[in-house]
Amino acid sequence: MKSASKVLVFILLLCVYGCWSKVNNLVSVATNGNNIYVLSLDNLKSETKTVSLSDLVEYCVFVQLEFNLDAYVEPWTITVTDRYIGIKQRKREPYKLFDRSGSFISNVGSFGRGPGEFSVPIWEDIIDDENELIYLMPHIGNKIFVYSTSGQFLKEIVSPHQLRLPSMFLYDNILAVVHLPLNDEALVLQFDVNTGEVLKKFTPPANLILEGLSDDAIFSTRNSSDIFDIFSSKSDTLYHFDLINNQLLPFFTARYNSSENIWKQYFMLNKDLLFTRIHCWENSGFCKKEGLVAIDLIHKTSSFVEIVNDYYGNLPVPIIFYELRNGYLTHSFQPEGLIEEIENRLAKSSCTENDRHILSELLSKLDEDANNVVFVAKLKTDIEKRLF
Repeated sequence: MKSASKVLVFILLLCVYGCWSKVNNLVSVATNGNNIYVLSLDNLKSETKTVSLSDLVEYCVFVQLEFNLDAYVEPWTITVTDRYIGIKQRKREPYKLFDRSGSFISNVGSFGRGPGEFSVPIWEDIIDDENELIYLMPHIGNKIFVYSTSGQFLKEIVSPHQLRLPSMFLYDNILAVVHLPLNDEALVLQFDVNTGEVLKKFTPPANLILEGLSDDAIFSTRNSSDIFDIFSSKSDTLYHFDLINNQLLPFFTARYNSSENIWKQYFMLNKDLLFTRIHCWENSGFCKKEGLVAIDLIHKTSSFVEIVNDYYGNLPVPIIFYELRNGYLTHSFQPEGLIEEIENRLAKSSCTENDRHILSELLSKLDEDANNVVFVAKLKTDIEKRLF
């Protein structure tokens, strides 16, 4: 366990002693047949580059959700697939399922202690289009709930121990679950989705074991179908988990040459492009800039970036971890909030006549008294050109 926890230290020592290839401020280190990228934030230029949304996505749409008593939502996070829009809510409310046109299909699960009911809010979800199944996992518990896309409860998959703030990954009738483990609990469990049998367990390195109560969490974007990306806020590293060989492989980290308290969150847009969200805590005077850093692994370049929606009048595009998952970029707007964003953009001197025409047309379709509007953009699977 101790040797596993020292993997990243070993890799960084390799950097110091020169076993690397370096282009700009991104270092690629090869060790044990695996590559890890190390980004030097100290050498990152402070200016922000503008990236058009069309460089990152195949298309985007605004979806007006159906408005009735059952369909009304107060979204926390959204999962989009080719067929469905699934919405988790912050309050003690059921999971909501819509089709891609915004028509309400069903409530999925409910709060309680009976079959198919959960006693704490849902943290993680997977919608399996192919088999018309939905997997829901609460913030903490030992049960993964399985439903049909019509909302019918089908079964439970039971873990041998509690799962805390888990992320799930589905492949070849196997459900892999990673969470924040205590003591000798497994970091990753692989279940047979048909029988519920535990097929494989992975013992966590020491740096990923939870120590009492904390605000730490586990995240996975699932933006690449063959990559189970794992980021734990306990660690300063983005990992890939090799499901076949049951191995945890360090993949990326960003470093400041300082002991100041810098909050970083790593997530994958696709196999070629990473984002790092940077926040400097109060009194961290050395930090050049907070914001979103994009790392192009093909061209070995990186930059602070802001994304603008060139499909819709160059509206600003917020990039938040929870909204960049499952191959889609999503965002939920209350209608009045979207109306305000459009009006703010229309008031800008940089808003062109073409932008005004597009935004005015979108504005005419919005009803501030209706249900939420969901922005859906399909991510590209690779990078077609150098972005910055």
